[in-house]
Amino acid sequence: MFSSISARSIIASLKNTLHKHFNAWLTRRIPQASQQQINHRNIFIIPTRFGAGLLIFMLLLFLLGTNYQNNVIILISYLLVSFFIVVLHHSFFNLSGLQFQATNSLQGFVDSPLYFPLVVSSKKVRFTISFSFDQATVKAEQALDHSADKNKPSNSKLSKTTLAQLEIGENKIRIPYRVCQRGQYPLGRVLIISEFGFGLFKAWTRLDFAQQVTAYPKPIANVWSDKQQSLAIEVAENNLESYQDSFQLGQDEFHQLQHYQFGEPLSRVAWKHVARGQGWLTKQYQQALSGELQLDFERLPTGTLEQRLSWLSYAIKDCSAKQIAFSLKLPNQVVEYDHSRQHTLKCLTALARY
Repeated sequence: MFSSISARSIIASLKNTLHKHFNAWLTRRIPQASQQQINHRNIFIIPTRFGAGLLIFMLLLFLLGTNYQNNVIILISYLLVSFFIVVLHHSFFNLSGLQFQATNSLQGFVDSPLYFPLVVSSKKVRFTISFSFDQATVKAEQALDHSADKNKPSNSKLSKTTLAQLEIGENKIRIPYRVCQRGQYPLGRVLIISEFGFGLFKAWTRLDFAQQVTAYPKPIANVWSDKQQSLAIEVAENNLESYQDSFQLGQDEFHQLQHYQFGEPLSRVAWKHVARGQGWLTKQYQQALSGELQLDFERLPTGTLEQRLSWLSYAIKDCSAKQIAFSLKLPNQVVEYDHSRQHTLKCLTALARY
């Protein structure tokens, strides 16, 4: 039992090392850039199992023909070699010339499905191309960390996007990405594979689009904040009635249109409606709910670092959904009270970087 676990760990560690050396070579061969184009410098072609079998069959057929001096068998072997070379060129040109552009990074919670948007441009129709992320390093690290845990469900199968036909012009695709750990780190390389041409060859490349992943901690509920959130919601509900009729200057959220009353400021007149002949109307605004909640890392119950960050992540997500203003206090950073979407993203990013 122990020897089998050790052997798997050694194999996983060896694969991880080889992958790092190969990635270092790819970085020199194919530098990262937001715009990429596939050409002869970054296309790799190897025979598939079926192609390797056909290659061995052609070699045996040629040896058989020369041994028995049978011109028909030799001619058949020559025809198969010619067919093999023609398919090789078709596999190459099916990928060559593709252009890619990526401008968006990924943001999301750990263990949540993310999709990387990519624009693919082609000057001709292409066939049978699949896109997936090269996450072999993550799989190897998970194999080292969880090799002894047999009861844990396996999630090693990577998702991919496969296009049976790529049309001429710009094509927008979404590539699934599996977030495995919290933090802010490079997105990694996109693995592009095509087995077009009778399945004899696998033409592939790995492109790095110089984008990043911001992985927020996985939200986990905790009863610690229930009382505090209830108090904040109660304060918000008590003030809700007074906010609904408010139209003070500087309020952010548009509420409704009302008929113009003499003495109201002209800056609040809806001039577009006046120009359309719809009468004189004024814009009325209301405040957002003003319940406030302080999220303090030091006041959390006892737990690991990841557990505490997950509790904070859940509280931030919950406060944002209920429009409760909150502040975040970490040992190395303090984010003041707010309830906007930008504030929520700022707090979640602070948790990801911590």
